[in-house]
Amino acid sequence: MGSVTFVISDAKNVVSPAAHSAFHRSPRLGPIIFIVLMSFCLTTAGCRRATPAGSPGGSETSSDSAGQTATLHRDELFEIAISNLNRLYQFEGTEMALQVADRLDQWIKTQPPLTDWTPDPLLHRLPHDLVQLKAVKELGELRFTRDDGIFLQTAVWLRDIASWARGDQPDELSRAVELFDWVVINIQLDSQERMIQLPSGQLLIRTPWETLLLGHGTIFDRAWVYLLLCRQEGLDAAVVAVNRAAGGAPPLWEVFAVGVLIDGELYLFEPALGVPIPAKDGLKVEKGKGLVIRPATLKELASDDSLLRRLDADPRNPYGVKAEDLREVMLYVEGSPPYLSRRMEMVQKMLAGTESLVITAHPSELAERLRRAEHVKDVELWVVPYEAEQQRESLGQQIGQLIVREVMPYLAPVGAVMPLWRGRVLHFRGDLIGEESAAYYYQLARPPERLLASGNMPADQEMILNRTKINASYWLGILALYQGNRKSAEDYFIRRTALSEPDSPWESGVLYALGRLNEKLGDYSRAITAYRSEMHLPNRFGNLVRARWLEELTGAKPLEIKDGSQK
Repeated sequence: MGSVTFVISDAKNVVSPAAHSAFHRSPRLGPIIFIVLMSFCLTTAGCRRATPAGSPGGSETSSDSAGQTATLHRDELFEIAISNLNRLYQFEGTEMALQVADRLDQWIKTQPPLTDWTPDPLLHRLPHDLVQLKAVKELGELRFTRDDGIFLQTAVWLRDIASWARGDQPDELSRAVELFDWVVINIQLDSQERMIQLPSGQLLIRTPWETLLLGHGTIFDRAWVYLLLCRQEGLDAAVVAVNRAAGGAPPLWEVFAVGVLIDGELYLFEPALGVPIPAKDGLKVEKGKGLVIRPATLKELASDDSLLRRLDADPRNPYGVKAEDLREVMLYVEGSPPYLSRRMEMVQKMLAGTESLVITAHPSELAERLRRAEHVKDVELWVVPYEAEQQRESLGQQIGQLIVREVMPYLAPVGAVMPLWRGRVLHFRGDLIGEESAAYYYQLARPPERLLASGNMPADQEMILNRTKINASYWLGILALYQGNRKSAEDYFIRRTALSEPDSPWESGVLYALGRLNEKLGDYSRAITAYRSEMHLPNRFGNLVRARWLEELTGAKPLEIKDGSQK
């Protein structure tokens, strides 16, 4: 089932050429346009939680000595920068994040460099054209750009999401499952028709900043965000690829899952289907939750093909990976340029306690831990972040123009605030309901219909406000899903999102969310009906698999549809 897996085009795991030009300081433009332009010339990023040297998941060999760390010092510039970084949720748009980068740029010029810092050795294994990127060549520079402000903002969002989305269970596997579930619910899977095509003919590779704000993306986008959330939570993770080349031919690696390393075993999560790949006894239904899935390990899947056959959508659409494919896999670790830089390493050394934020990564050390897992052939850097960088380095202006239309609704003002932006950031923090909450600002982002229909505003402004309202309605539906509020969720999902315009861009997310809502409420027949409603959606195979599992576990059957309504 080729449409369920996602492919890397050759042995070096290259998807397509891509990247990004460093964003230099620009003269101040009109407020919204200034913020938008800042937002789109940005660097992609990935991260992991800093842990003490020698601890699980932490660096075993520090990149600088204790003596060097002692020479670094916090001054007023640093204090102001970090204080503002940790209260970015109080500001709208990206301007404060850019100011944080400016402060850190001033600070780092007063600091001695880490003299024994060296670029991560895995960089040397990247394709030559990616090694030549400006972002790679400047890893050792002691200079912060405005791209770094966006990078830091993304890291804060990821940290905030992980702090509540991980759930209450202390064990690492439960946290990995909960973080993956957050990604699947909150990042709708897009069809290829809705992806942005660049002038070169390539499909745009979104950055995690864009994916998180917009709440939709490709299978790669889902995988990338999940990797970064795992790292914020101190979990070792990598994408997993199988070799599709014919015997004797050079390897052709096809990515199909994300693996999380726990106690020496890789547990597999499938971002295309939107499920952890279940262990033998890993499927059950729980009251108030619906399907609960315990992931299988790579070792278990490589020895038992029947576990993978449970991912077959139907007899005509078998899952594209077999047990024999997993006897030797390639792993790719996330290591975006800023996280490998000397400047971020220096800031990381100065953060502690409540300021904890992951802004560095050490891929070679992670690779050593991953190579110990059974069935792992080798570990390399994942090229997708570097190809996103390459796209922006060569097509930065065009990419900005293409994406600006999608982000404008999130920056549209209502009175003195940008409510959809504020709602998204509070959503990331887990502040979902209440007076100062995501729900409050999502409601504020829904202008009354009489205003939109008045004809008293320019057509482009009306279009932006319409999109703002639909997006806000969708996110209110997601909040109602979390609360298990059927009446509110169905109102927002069906009447105010799916039926608000033809060919709704949130259709696949709506049907999936309705399925999850009914699972949570124990109405399994309605859940199955929602999952089987549309066969053209990009997440249809995952929906079909989930519906079949519910049928097998509960005996429920889909509702009969009569006269366009569920009976």
